Amino acid sequence: SSGINAEYGGLCAWKILKSLLHIDNVQYTLIPVDGRSHLENAFKTHSDQNTVVVLIDCGGNLNIMEMLEPLPDSQIFVIDSHIPYDLDNIYDGQNVKMVVSDSHEVEVPQYEDIYEEDSDEENDEPNSKRRREDDEDSLIPRKERWKRKREELLYTYYELSGYGASVSMMLFDLAWKMSKDNCQYMWWAIIAITDQYLNHKVSRDRYVTTFGIVQQHVQRLNNLHDSSSINDMKLKYSNELRLELYRHWTLMESLRQSPYTASRFRIWTTKGKKKLNEFLADMGLPLLQCNQNYASMDMEIRREVRNWIEVTAQRYGLDDISYSSFELQYGFKNKFCAADVLHAVSAALTSPTLDTEAAFLRAQDTLNRNNEQLIHAGIEQSKAFCSSLLNQVQAFIDMKQVVCTGPFVYALIQDGSTELETFAHPARLIQLCRYLCEAYCATTRKAATLPFIIAAAQPLDPDYSCVVGVPPLSVDSNKSYLGRAFQQAADRVEAVVEFDDFEPSVMRIRSEDKAKFFDALTALLVT
Repeated sequence: SSGINAEYGGLCAWKILKSLLHIDNVQYTLIPVDGRSHLENAFKTHSDQNTVVVLIDCGGNLNIMEMLEPLPDSQIFVIDSHIPYDLDNIYDGQNVKMVVSDSHEVEVPQYEDIYEEDSDEENDEPNSKRRREDDEDSLIPRKERWKRKREELLYTYYELSGYGASVSMMLFDLAWKMSKDNCQYMWWAIIAITDQYLNHKVSRDRYVTTFGIVQQHVQRLNNLHDSSSINDMKLKYSNELRLELYRHWTLMESLRQSPYTASRFRIWTTKGKKKLNEFLADMGLPLLQCNQNYASMDMEIRREVRNWIEVTAQRYGLDDISYSSFELQYGFKNKFCAADVLHAVSAALTSPTLDTEAAFLRAQDTLNRNNEQLIHAGIEQSKAFCSSLLNQVQAFIDMKQVVCTGPFVYALIQDGSTELETFAHPARLIQLCRYLCEAYCATTRKAATLPFIIAAAQPLDPDYSCVVGVPPLSVDSNKSYLGRAFQQAADRVEAVVEFDDFEPSVMRIRSEDKAKFFDALTALLVT
């Protein structure tokens, strides 16, 4: 059976694994899960039916043996991008098998430093004749020194959480080594790494490194399957703009609704709107063309507009307006860029009207290149969500609801808000938190060094709120200490909390405990 985190990376990885299983006629049970308790319940329900379990994009940072209590003959393979991995999983060696990439994301402590004391015995009391010559450490018994070192190693290892290699890239690499890779698998992996970059799960440098590996595979696959048939799949390099869905929108709306440009222009202000018009004027683009659907713009303008935007963006401080990506083409009309498909899949996965399994299956169908109707429907839903994001960010800023406590910045979506259902899914709330971080830092430069936190009441359970956090904008690394800090602050004030999400910096808290939790978090991060 396969337990899959119902997120972008897990979905794309599952599509690759599913195809490989079909090739070898391997039967399986698919179980999409959205949290730790869901995984635990699903495993207990199916544990007597299967002895081999594959966990995709989940479980790596949890103690699998302790949480799932598998049968002695069970084999659990874990393919996860969440780091750091739980050390008990790494050193289990019997039931749990960790599938990892060649690149080491985190330095793993040695087994004997965590699980075994040094076999050499020392007297508890050091030799009195050597006390004056030895340093302070030599006065401490070996057992005590081992314990101290162990605590330091564990603290350093678990201090920061983040994302490592994409699970889709791991499975594509597996398919390649089995000589079963193809352009379709590569496309799914490209969508997954695009998610990691655009959703700030990995740094730009990490993305560039991964992209270089992908580019080599794409060249090889395109040459290997070179065909004159128009219906064959082709992957083509594209210098993509960080403008949301501009091929399916007007250029004006895309510039207004994209977090990258909206934050830097401060589009919610009169000056920001004026600056956007100046940006378009500098490119020599008529407003009539900018307000038309991209597909309806003059052919010559469409051909050149990306280059114009890149050149003009440099004068407005939009240095990262573009990034390297790929487009998928098959047939005469069917052409999709990775970011657009990612938006369509995201709309399905985070839909407030679908349960976890239905959302996962809808997203799985959206990834099929022949389902153009689902892709376009998802794109339209994503456009509506982009508008909701901008409206909520503008409301936070205009109503001065963004609070700086000193060590972090936070905002609250109160019970009764019309946007509660829109941001009910943790992934959407994280997107809002990152957007608010970029927008607020554009007006308050000092805030760039602080993490951002958003708490939103749960529409189906108003007694609880969901709390999410993102690392400071100024930090190059995308690793965060907030998950650990959330746990410590909640423990200090004995707040009623649930850490059920696979992402450590997401938690549920009893709404009446929010105030004392934020006080405790402030005190914790100040010290």
